[in-house]
Amino acid sequence: MHLAKWAASASALTLATAGAVFALAPDGNAAATSAYSVAPYVDMSNSQEGMLDTAITGHGLKAYTAAFVLGSGCNQIWGDTLPIGNDSFTDPLIAKAKSEGASLIISSGGASGLPLAWTCSTQSSIDAGYQALINDYGVTQLDFDIEGAAVADTAAAARQMQAMKDLKASNPSLKFSVTLPVLASGLTNDGVNIVKAAKNAGIKIDVVNIMTMDYYSGTGTEMGQGSVAAAQATLSQMQSVDSGYTYANLGITPMIGKNDDGSTFTLADAQTVESFAAQHGVGRLAFWSVNRDQPCSGTANSLSTCTQISQSSLAFTDAFLQYTGGSGGTTTGGTSTGGSTTGGSTTGGTTTGGTTTGGGTTGGGGTCTTASWSSSQIYTGGNTVSWKGHNWKAKWWTQGEEPGTTGEWGVWQDLGAC
Repeated sequence: MHLAKWAASASALTLATAGAVFALAPDGNAAATSAYSVAPYVDMSNSQEGMLDTAITGHGLKAYTAAFVLGSGCNQIWGDTLPIGNDSFTDPLIAKAKSEGASLIISSGGASGLPLAWTCSTQSSIDAGYQALINDYGVTQLDFDIEGAAVADTAAAARQMQAMKDLKASNPSLKFSVTLPVLASGLTNDGVNIVKAAKNAGIKIDVVNIMTMDYYSGTGTEMGQGSVAAAQATLSQMQSVDSGYTYANLGITPMIGKNDDGSTFTLADAQTVESFAAQHGVGRLAFWSVNRDQPCSGTANSLSTCTQISQSSLAFTDAFLQYTGGSGGTTTGGTSTGGSTTGGSTTGGTTTGGTTTGGGTTGGGGTCTTASWSSSQIYTGGNTVSWKGHNWKAKWWTQGEEPGTTGEWGVWQDLGAC
């Protein structure tokens, strides 16, 4: 992702299993949905890391992608040059987010850095380095952001995929994503070769995460539709390598607000992408970055710290968290269990086939047929309730916020009298 040298360039049937919730999208693709379904990037060294804490505690963000770990010979450092597992700045931020309930994906590489397999040619050292990330931070998800000339380095790509094969053998729960530059027409030939490198190693990339940004096709480019077009084209390319890939193996990562090329990814574009993800069971939604999810103040014009568009703080976070699995959990009979909402079938921000159930009514239902709001109930984006003669829809995760008291920009959308 290109930013500030460190930026990385439906109605559903839910089936609960021991480790995940599976959503069957309208097109028939079964996708595992979890907290990791929405995992925006956070630049861990740009002075805006406090936005992460607010996103977690105030907006219900359940997962994020920490950027970037850089290969340095056969060692690894964070972007602020401090070593992994012993970074006095980044490690406490990660620990705090974990204590607040957020899951972590660690990303290596970026526009001006390289993952370990690109800076070290000793396979055992590469394996050990990635294992250290797993051990030091207790993660089960790794991301590798491969850009610029690195995408064309076939020897490094082969080492990378061998490392992933080795690590998956010793860490059965490990999943990894590869983040790649893309055009609206899909991956470059070098990007396709990264997917082929995995096949050659005998593994499958869990998520091919495409950076739907900076197309340099004009400032008037419609970035939401551009993201959809890129996703469709990329899946076709992936399936040309391995027919087993589905949308569940695809990630979409736009750059919110103003892009480096002058184009703009708007909140309407975010809704376009979220709706597409819900329709097709996309494996992950992310964006660059939580640090930027705010308007500029005063004379600020740095793309590393704001979107340079008119928005409320963390509005893009809220928009993406409507996606299945991204915020809160399954609500059935008043119990939150982590995934989509069933017994009312809320998925991708749309409520179908009934209402959200459970939780203990605390009054105000009147003649409304939708279950009454409860102060003790946890609601997630798309859940509907009735309260004081009106139906309301939650825009994001919430508990204890009474409908009608949070204002036009609050968590509850007034659906009208009932």
